[in-house]
Amino acid sequence: MIDYTDVDAKLEEYSEAFDFYMECGKMPPSMQPDDCLAVYMQDVIDNNPQTVGSDETWVELLKEYIISFFAALLEQFRALQIEAMKELAMIAGFKEAPIEKKRMMWQDVSNTIEAGYTKYEVNLPGYTAQFNTDDKDAVFSALTSDWENACKSKLDQKERQMLNRAKMRFEQQCRDAGTKDYEDKKKVENYVHRYLQLKEIVDMIGRDKDSSKEEKDTVVYRFLPTTVAKNSSVEEIDRVESGDNLERVLPVELSMPEDIFFKRYATKGLQQFASLGKDKPKKIEEHRKDPRQTKGPIIVSIDTSGSMSGKPQKIAFSLLKQLLRIAKKQKRPCYLICFSVRSKSIDLAKPRNWNKINNFLEHSFSGGTNGEQMLAEAIRVLQKGTYEMADVLIVSDFEFSLPQSSTMEKINKEKTLGTRFYGLRIGHHGAKVYETKVLDKMWTI
Repeated sequence: MIDYTDVDAKLEEYSEAFDFYMECGKMPPSMQPDDCLAVYMQDVIDNNPQTVGSDETWVELLKEYIISFFAALLEQFRALQIEAMKELAMIAGFKEAPIEKKRMMWQDVSNTIEAGYTKYEVNLPGYTAQFNTDDKDAVFSALTSDWENACKSKLDQKERQMLNRAKMRFEQQCRDAGTKDYEDKKKVENYVHRYLQLKEIVDMIGRDKDSSKEEKDTVVYRFLPTTVAKNSSVEEIDRVESGDNLERVLPVELSMPEDIFFKRYATKGLQQFASLGKDKPKKIEEHRKDPRQTKGPIIVSIDTSGSMSGKPQKIAFSLLKQLLRIAKKQKRPCYLICFSVRSKSIDLAKPRNWNKINNFLEHSFSGGTNGEQMLAEAIRVLQKGTYEMADVLIVSDFEFSLPQSSTMEKINKEKTLGTRFYGLRIGHHGAKVYETKVLDKMWTI
């Protein structure tokens, strides 16, 4: 029985299986051959000639369709499976119970079997007739084995029937909406090509360009520890001092009686050669790049206030969808924050949320702007293990105040841990002070 109870985990598994199939022409070894959704995914890919060739937009669109379809189906599969697991738990409890407990459970067991199965699936009358024999344990074992197999088979049958009923609607939806959605995606790509700034942001956050020259470094001071010194050359000796370093002791000290020598050694009174500063730790200055993951998480904060409606909204949408494409391709967590008077967010690392973006964004543009709440949400997400050392991009007209001092302290702390804060300013009225006081880099359209 395939476990469908963790919907997000299964969607991630199917997402990776889709990419694997497109690259290798077969399902990954980890995918179970009796998984009806995986088999259907393979059929859909094979029966869509648009996926053959270099047009990645068709492939991306088909993947989104499949994952969205599976997300709805898996919720229904999950409900079916939870119900079946209750019955399987009942079977296991009955199987392991002693004979007296079996007698007490028998009425519930027989009612469940009679209500759910025909005699061809679980022959309850036949097993009941065999209880007159001496080997009751063998009868109970055979009954519970048939019952368990019938329960799992019934669950599998229901799931396949549910898929067969739903896939006709899904395939019709793909035919009806496919061309329009494809054209919309192409328009998004055209925006990125139209504005050089968007291309630079995609390259920077996608880490497709070498940003080593733009990365800040940290000055680190370290002290080389004092070690056992090698014999000093004549040029290094500049004085005589008292001590217990046998490698530098004067030859005359070695000629004295042993008891006097050891006493002087114990009290560090031996005469020895010395060099100025030779035994002091040496201070070394190093320039180290701040910690960065090769391709880390992405957090996008989009200003959804009234001043961003219209063309700024389209620019913000197109950039977001391009960054989400990168996140999907590179298997990077992606998180979206929308902010105006209040902020709301959606975790795009979960495939089930991919099809919610348009609705999430299109009903957001109203009111003024509160950047403080947005930054608080971004910092909260950064402090989760999944999103540490992320690239944070703020898309706004930046017509809001600088962060409070406490918020600024948290931002600076995240920067020392490897986070980068970028900004895309759309318009010419927002304060440029954000660029110098908060952000690592800002672009303007």
